[in-house]
Amino acid sequence: MPFSTEYEVSEKSKLWMSRKFQNEIWMMVRYGFVGLLNTGVFSLTAYLLSRKGLHYAVYTALGYIVAIVFSFLMNTLFTFRKSESPKLGMFGRFVLVTITLLILVQGIQAGLIEIMNTKEVPAIIVGMLFYTGVGYTLNRLWVFGKQKGGPKKHYDN
Repeated sequence: MPFSTEYEVSEKSKLWMSRKFQNEIWMMVRYGFVGLLNTGVFSLTAYLLSRKGLHYAVYTALGYIVAIVFSFLMNTLFTFRKSESPKLGMFGRFVLVTITLLILVQGIQAGLIEIMNTKEVPAIIVGMLFYTGVGYTLNRLWVFGKQKGGPKKHYDN
């Protein structure tokens, strides 16, 4: 049959696609786990600093800084399982994404708290949710994704 209406997939291709899909799901689970740990690191840091009487903008910014270092290391070694040492470019992209998100989150929080008179905790939670969703997408596709110079493996177990 020169033309077929059905797409024929070899057993090897089915196995590869299935394995790739499963590994992608596990990467998302690992990212979520690191996110939970990172949220704990952020929350504990922010809470302790808030108890010192610092302004919310200061204690959340410092909380994110501590969490950024933790997150980069955990995502490099655990989530995306980069076998090579973290590269300066990768860290630079990670910091750029993180700082951009931090600025946006501070704006969101300030707008909610200062302009809309939202209580601090709900406003900070909104900022955290925004940061997490956009951060995953940018980190997965740009920071830890395939780079020029050849494909990077994301599916090593």
